[in-house]
Amino acid sequence: MRRLLSSLALVLGFCGHASAQPYNFQPVRTLINGIVGTAPGALLPGASLVVIQNGRTIFQESFGDYVGTQPKVSIASASKLLSALVLQRLVESGRMQWTDTVADYFGTDYPGADEEKGRITLGQLFSHTSGISAAPAACLGVDYRNRSLDACALSILGTALSSPPGTFFAYGGNSMQVAGAMAQRASGMSWDQLLRSELTGPLSMTRTDYGTNNKGLPYSNPIIASGARSASKDYANVVKMILQRGRFNGTQYLSAQSIADMQLDQTHGAPFDPEANPYPDSYGYGYGQWRHKVNCSSGVAVEISSSGAFGTSPWVDYRNGVAAVFLAYKQDADPSLQDKVTQVWNTVSSVVGVVPPDCTSAQHSDTGSAGG
Repeated sequence: MRRLLSSLALVLGFCGHASAQPYNFQPVRTLINGIVGTAPGALLPGASLVVIQNGRTIFQESFGDYVGTQPKVSIASASKLLSALVLQRLVESGRMQWTDTVADYFGTDYPGADEEKGRITLGQLFSHTSGISAAPAACLGVDYRNRSLDACALSILGTALSSPPGTFFAYGGNSMQVAGAMAQRASGMSWDQLLRSELTGPLSMTRTDYGTNNKGLPYSNPIIASGARSASKDYANVVKMILQRGRFNGTQYLSAQSIADMQLDQTHGAPFDPEANPYPDSYGYGYGQWRHKVNCSSGVAVEISSSGAFGTSPWVDYRNGVAAVFLAYKQDADPSLQDKVTQVWNTVSSVVGVVPPDCTSAQHSDTGSAGG
């Protein structure tokens, strides 16, 4: 692991130099203006982009209907990284371990309990390799938000596994709901309390939550994998912290080791269905994040993201020392957004630096697989 951190330090040291002159972000503006607006073919009514380098914001702009505002919006699967950070804080403080099992927290206290389900680990639940079905459970529906996260987890565990734990990557939200309930049991706190103590408080995120009911109270069954709402300045603090290897505003929010561990391929090369994998060409999946690019010799992730179906996409590019968040003001999924957001990433990269050629899957030495 020391070699992993040394390799990461070399990557960050190589690309973390300060720019000698201001960057020209006009190509980025032009691209986003083609995505946002009311003209035919526009995919988003509004969006914002924040880009950070060397601890400072080098670009921040809003587009479309929301110019000059900072609305709190649903961020879909960009929630996964936020939830993973909450869990990593519990792990780093010793209140949980990624090797903790379902049986450690639930025993046989649910219908259909068996030894195979009991062996599912917290790490497998948060890397989509638990074997739990990816088809959304009924208790993830809007009508169940004011019910119990614990009850939702137990109902998910009561269903048949789609594969043995650890043998297949299936991207979905059910397993993370179980992980959230485990975190509640481990800490004795509600998910909202955990969110405030482990994420939004330490990272000065004043406009991030997992939804509230019509009385303004936090949902008692929040959707751990996709239910968060946030604003661009809030999420920018998250990617800034990750780029700085766990440091935020002069304090160590998470250790550099924890950040590195979260970015390893936690699928361990498990096979997957390319048609059901949003990023089949990735280099696996960490905890709550995709590994898009890796260092060819070490396998260390050098570009990660946690994109959502509504268009919101946080990403960190260690090669160019850049972190960014593209926040989309949209509340329904659009498959064509993924390619457009990837174009935004690539355009930002071309503005701030030269991106070396990516590895091929044959060169990848960390997982032995092109995806996860």
